[in-house]
Amino acid sequence: MPLLQALVLGVVQGLTEFLPVSSDGHLAVTYRLFGGSPDLTFEVFLHLATLIAMVVYFRGEILELLRSLAPAGKGTPERRIVWLIVLGTGVTGVLGLAMKGVVEDANTSLIAIGAGFLVTAAALAAAELLSRRVERLEPSELGPARAVGVAVAQALATLPGVSRSGMTIAGGMLCGLTREAAARFAFLLGIPIIAAANLLEAKDIVAGAAPMPKLVPSAVGFLAAGIVGYFAIAALLAVVKRRTLWLFSVYTAVVGVAVIVWGTIAR
Repeated sequence: MPLLQALVLGVVQGLTEFLPVSSDGHLAVTYRLFGGSPDLTFEVFLHLATLIAMVVYFRGEILELLRSLAPAGKGTPERRIVWLIVLGTGVTGVLGLAMKGVVEDANTSLIAIGAGFLVTAAALAAAELLSRRVERLEPSELGPARAVGVAVAQALATLPGVSRSGMTIAGGMLCGLTREAAARFAFLLGIPIIAAANLLEAKDIVAGAAPMPKLVPSAVGFLAAGIVGYFAIAALLAVVKRRTLWLFSVYTAVVGVAVIVWGTIAR
């Protein structure tokens, strides 16, 4: 892989993993713009980089959640959030595995990817239009049923073009969280499932089921994705604190239509 392509893909991953616009969809489109096909081995490094960016950015909150697992943390809001994350991760994992065949087929279709962008746009719009009708809750106040609802929204993001952060933020808002609380909960809920997905992908490389990565392009993509991703988290949290999600909804709608048109012409 040329270094310029590795750099661009790393920047795209870093930006779009956390902004509610779909990293998988943008990566798929970027590969095609370069005239290539997805390199799943290279993407292991991109996903690992953005996972590390999340852990570093939220290290304080993660430590608080881990401390709550000690006996003294019983009954605290942090302990409750931990169990909600465990429940949500389990639901997302089961649904993600069940959808694996559909996801693999959709990844090869520009029309399916474009449709995924439109799903993201609709979810963000629905969150802005309907979330004002539900009470405002903190993440620790979510009941199991609402946490499962957020997890189902996250599971839908295994489809190409459907944004994980977008769907999870929208799901959180529709379940009663403020926009900012939904964004923070979305990141915390995403850490274990992204880590698990990385382990599965890395296992294929170690077992020889996937080709060994090329060191220099992988390092370039890794650094670009990690650095850009860290600042993208800060940017998104600043945006959701002061602005609405309408800009992202309109953007993904436009991209979705453009990709569908592209896919239709290319058939």
